[in-house]
Amino acid sequence: MIQRCLVTAAARWLLLVLALVAPAAHAVSEADLLPVDEAYRLEAKAVDRHRVEFTWTIAKGYYLYRHRFAVQPVDSAFKFNPLELPPGHKHHDEFFGDVETYRDSVTAVLTGATASDVDAVTFKVKYQGCADIGICYPPTTRTVTVAMPRDAAATGGVDPVADPLAALGGNRPSCCCASRRPRATTSTATRPR
Repeated sequence: MIQRCLVTAAARWLLLVLALVAPAAHAVSEADLLPVDEAYRLEAKAVDRHRVEFTWTIAKGYYLYRHRFAVQPVDSAFKFNPLELPPGHKHHDEFFGDVETYRDSVTAVLTGATASDVDAVTFKVKYQGCADIGICYPPTTRTVTVAMPRDAAATGGVDPVADPLAALGGNRPSCCCASRRPRATTSTATRPR
């Protein structure tokens, strides 16, 4: 009987210790998270003077919320349309309800018109995401400056991607074979008189 009481008391004590230790084993700290710029690596590039792409590479175990994206120019150098985003993966979030999220990567597109005298445009970019371990980052704002390609009018109407030599303003080199065109041959046969 005494032995049975000791086993029961030991079991209760063990359960109490496990109850106190188990939550600490599953506790998550900020040290468990990647820095926000490593979890969501942002790159921006101008495809042309009317289209800028913002691409996030998302670390494994992290995601971004579709409804938390915003991009706009800092000044009036770029007149823009609404941000274009692809459909995301449907997800039920305990804080935001039914949402769409992105994993792995996502590209947002901002179309519009760049002022003709502008070589670069600065954008304010906002986004928010979470880690699968249950911790969300606060909304993040980054300022990025994007070099704009030269205007076709500035390059004499030449597309610098399709014809880089002409875009540099140089004349195309003449082909060394241009002078070797086949010549008309004359017959040496005599004509009847």
